[in-house]
Amino acid sequence: MTTTWDTRRGVIAQSASMAARSLASIRNNPATLIEFFMIPLMILLSVTFFMGGQMMGSWQDFLQYAGPTIIVMGLFFAIPATGLALFADLKSGVFDRLTAMPVSRFALLGGRVAADMVKHTWALLVVGGVAFAMGYRAEGGVLGVLAAVGVVLLFMFSVSWSMVLVGLTSTSEEQIQTWMIALLMPLAYTSTAFIQVETLPGAVQWLAEINPLTALSETVRALLAGGAPGGHFAALLAWCAGAVAVFVPLSLRAYRRKLVN
Repeated sequence: MTTTWDTRRGVIAQSASMAARSLASIRNNPATLIEFFMIPLMILLSVTFFMGGQMMGSWQDFLQYAGPTIIVMGLFFAIPATGLALFADLKSGVFDRLTAMPVSRFALLGGRVAADMVKHTWALLVVGGVAFAMGYRAEGGVLGVLAAVGVVLLFMFSVSWSMVLVGLTSTSEEQIQTWMIALLMPLAYTSTAFIQVETLPGAVQWLAEINPLTALSETVRALLAGGAPGGHFAALLAWCAGAVAVFVPLSLRAYRRKLVN
């Protein structure tokens, strides 16, 4: 599949063309779709069956409480794929050819994020289906599920820009993976993704309460239960807006510097 570039189109259309180019590679390497849902699926199955009973008495009760947020945490661990794919594009010289054309710099980066959002949506549907097959039920009905999916994708879009910056500034794939361990794991394991904040030590409770993954987890739980997320949703929107406001300009600046060098 060949993507035709029309440089007279706006930035959104150019971003869509870049996303289509990225997604077209799935035809030659369909394993990339498996990679996106394998991490959240393995985390869901392993934590639920091997730890759920010890935490809440039965894995069924644990699944009902923490199943959706474990899926979210698994998707969160998959966002380094954005940085790795961008690094591979830069290394292969794809962007060198595109930047010779009057194409928006934002479109080149935004298209990569948009393509990965399609893959994250696919992973969310697959792993969510597995959780449903295991016995999870959303009391909030279809509207609650759709709202929760929308919130998760908004969060994933926002934090994916941090991996764009990492991909642009890293010198190797190993360095990107190191950033994953240094940045993502502390956030994941100091949140309420699969534990209740009251069970944490005092100082860690404070960290958990201001953690963006806690805001996401509590918002998703409230929406799936048919309730109002309240302050957690407001905190989540603030985190998402802050991530976009910080990482999009920094990513564009890093890309311009890479072009100059």
